[in-house]
Amino acid sequence: MSNPGQTLGRYELIARIGEGGMAEVYLARQRGPKAFEKLVVVKTVHSRLAAKPALAEALLEEARIAAKVRHPHVVDIYDLGEEDGTYFIAMEYLEGESMTAIIRAQRAKGAVRLSPLRTAQVVSDCAGGLHAAHELRALSGEPLELVHQDVTPGNVFVLYTGQAKLLDFGVAKARSSDDASLVKGKAGYLAPELFDKHPADRRSDVFALGVVLWESLTLRRLFAGATDADTFAKIRACVVPPPSSLVPGLPAELDAICARALTKDRDARYPSAKAMQEELNALLRGAERNDYEAMATYMRSTFASQIAARHQLLRELDQGGVPAAGTLEALTATFDDRSPA
Repeated sequence: MSNPGQTLGRYELIARIGEGGMAEVYLARQRGPKAFEKLVVVKTVHSRLAAKPALAEALLEEARIAAKVRHPHVVDIYDLGEEDGTYFIAMEYLEGESMTAIIRAQRAKGAVRLSPLRTAQVVSDCAGGLHAAHELRALSGEPLELVHQDVTPGNVFVLYTGQAKLLDFGVAKARSSDDASLVKGKAGYLAPELFDKHPADRRSDVFALGVVLWESLTLRRLFAGATDADTFAKIRACVVPPPSSLVPGLPAELDAICARALTKDRDARYPSAKAMQEELNALLRGAERNDYEAMATYMRSTFASQIAARHQLLRELDQGGVPAAGTLEALTATFDDRSPA
């Protein structure tokens, strides 16, 4: 476990702001010559995983590959390494909220629901980022066949400016180990073929993105069971009600997109995230509503208190202080990558 005040490489850990199944998340500061400072997010691999060197190295190797992805809808990875037994990944600091937080906010009494077209826009952004990763090639031109394998609402991040970014590439092969704790809490987003020992490929990610779209439209869990075994049984059965059967008035096109992304037969799914994105974009163009400003307006209204907390955080850091506990509360929910209950 790392501690605030600790330095990892070029990064000074300021405060712990979240935790996921594989890592703890810290707000950190990168310092450089001539008073250069930059806020970053540093993820440190859980000690129980770091104690397994082969597993930790596999995670870092995947992160090295993921760091090659350059796309406006994928989070930038700056650095990764190990220091005194602590494995870490440094990435860009983003101002926004996870789709998990957005779903929870919409469930609140009296909350304003996000337009289904804005939801489609968020998922379209992430589909573009996924496709860029899936198409990644080595310098030799050989396909790297990068698969995310952790596409969940917690890893879909919407900036306060309205654009979305996909987080946390680089854990797929690490998750193929026999350590069951690595997939705990994420079971509802695994594709059916993975239970039959078929290797994950880009169509597995398409399925997971389909789950994210379905849940973001309905504000419900699709495959959640009382236990992981129950969840796995639901995924194997793969019964997917049309979102409009739960939320009347949704565009029929979204029913069709969910149905194709979530078909049990992976050969019948979208062959790529780009193909799914193209159908989402066709809906947005047809409705003349591909509008980031509308999404930004929703974010600023819904998360006004969190935005104020971030501004306070920056003021406190600029004055050389340590952020107060209350200031960090908003960030803690932002970087919680657990799925909505």
